[in-house]
Amino acid sequence: MKTLSVVLPIYNEEETLKNVLKQIKKVNVLEIIVVANGCTDASVKIAKEEGCTVKVVEKRLYPHEARMEGAKIAKGDAVLFVDGDIILSASELERFVQPLLFGSSDVVLNKWEKTKVNTFNRSELTWSAVLHHAIGKPHWTNAYLKAPYGVLSNVLKNYWKMPPLSLFVTFLTQYRVSMHMTIETQGKGNFRPFDRPLRSRERIKSYQQLLQTYYTLASNRKRRVDLLAKPIPIVEQGWGKLSAFYGGKQLSVIIPVCNEEQTIKQVIAEARKLEPLEIIVVINGSSDQSEVHAKEQGVKIIVYNERLGHDCGRAAGALAATGDILLFIDGDFVLPAQELYPFASAVASGVDVALNICEDEAKLTHVVQGWKYVLNETIGRKDLLMSSMTAVPHAISRECLEQIGPESLAVPPFAQVKAVMEDFQVQAVHHVDVNKFNRFRYSEHLSLKSYSATAELIIHDHILAFLSYLQRD
Repeated sequence: MKTLSVVLPIYNEEETLKNVLKQIKKVNVLEIIVVANGCTDASVKIAKEEGCTVKVVEKRLYPHEARMEGAKIAKGDAVLFVDGDIILSASELERFVQPLLFGSSDVVLNKWEKTKVNTFNRSELTWSAVLHHAIGKPHWTNAYLKAPYGVLSNVLKNYWKMPPLSLFVTFLTQYRVSMHMTIETQGKGNFRPFDRPLRSRERIKSYQQLLQTYYTLASNRKRRVDLLAKPIPIVEQGWGKLSAFYGGKQLSVIIPVCNEEQTIKQVIAEARKLEPLEIIVVINGSSDQSEVHAKEQGVKIIVYNERLGHDCGRAAGALAATGDILLFIDGDFVLPAQELYPFASAVASGVDVALNICEDEAKLTHVVQGWKYVLNETIGRKDLLMSSMTAVPHAISRECLEQIGPESLAVPPFAQVKAVMEDFQVQAVHHVDVNKFNRFRYSEHLSLKSYSATAELIIHDHILAFLSYLQRD
C-alpha cells in the first residue's frame, strides 16, 4: 500500500481546524501539511500543536496555488487535498483514497450527484460543464479541482505550475482517473463572500491560459466576412414610414433569411406593425422563393447568392440600415409585434443594447447557454445570465452600432463584449421564448451531449470574445 500525505490550505480556520485534523488523524497518513495562506488568527498555532507540518505564506495565494505549495514538500506516494473549513469523516476519507493507495488509479476526483450537473446555483458548475463538453468528457466532476481530490506524487510533481483547469484536462486525458464516490461539500465550510472575487479571478485566469493553449480560433469559421467589405448588393429599396412610436427616433428591422419561404410573409407582416422606417431582408444564399415573397411585401432586399454564413446576414443588414434603432429578428419563425416592440422601445428610452431575457438559468440544457453565462460573468455582467446578442430578438442603438462597428455583428459575442467595454448600456429587457417558435433544424438544435457545426462555430465565437476581453489593453 502507498503512503499518503494530506495537504490543506487554511485561511483563518481556527474554529474548524482542530476537528478537521481530528478526522484526518484517524486515517493512516504519513503527514499532514498545513499551508497557512495569509492567516491572521490562531490557525498556525493550532496546526503546530496538532503536530502538522506548517508552511506559512504571508501574502495570500489563489487556493490552487496554496495547494501546490503544500504538494511541493509532500513526502508521501500520494497527496490528498482537503479544505480546512470542511469536516470530512475518517470513513469518507479512507474510502475516497482507496484507488490511489492500492494502485488502480492515478487520480481520484469527487463525483457530483446527477442533480448538480445541470444546475446554475454556482458559477463553477457552469464553467465546469463548458470545459467537460469542450474536451468531450461526461460532466461528472468539477473541472476547477475543488477539494477533495487526490493525485499520485509522481504524477503531480510534473505539473505544480499548471493552472487548475489545464491540470484537470491533463488528468482526464492522460491518466487513470477514479470518480467512484461522492463527498458532499456544497453548503459546508465558512461563508466568505469577500473571497469570491479572488476565486473568480483565478478561474478566469486559468481559463484564459487553457483556451490559448487548446484552441485555434481561426478554425471552422465558415463565413464569408470578406464579402461585407464590398458594396452592399441592394436589389430592392422597399418602403417604410416615419413613426411616432419611438420619441422621434426611427426603426430599422433586419431579417436574415435562408430558405424561409414558408414564414417570411408573416414575419414581415408582424414587423410592419412596428411602423419601421425600413425592413431589410438579407437573402443569405437562399435557393427557394424567399426573395420573391419578400419583394411582394415591399421591403429593402439585399441578396447574396453565396451564403455568407451564420450571423453575417445581421452585419450586412446593419451596414445598409439608416434607422436610429436597429431591431434584429429571424426569418424562420413568426413573433407577434407585441413581443418585438419592447426591444425597440427600450432603445428609444436610452438602452443601447436591448437583449432577450434568458429565463432558463435554472438548468443547463445546451453548452452554448453555458458559454453565454461564463462570458457574461467574465466581462462583469453576471446579471445578464445567458442573455446574449447571439440570440434574437435584440435591438441596438445607432450610436452603439457606429462605435463597435457593424462588421462586429458577424461575431455577436464579440460585439457584446465591445459594447460593454465601451460603457454602453446593455440590458436584458424582455423575455420571448424563442424555443417555442423556432423552426427545428436537426443540424443546429442538439442537446448538451451533441455537437453540431453551428454550436461549434458559436463556441469559437465565445472563445474569441473571451480572449479578446482578457487581452485588451
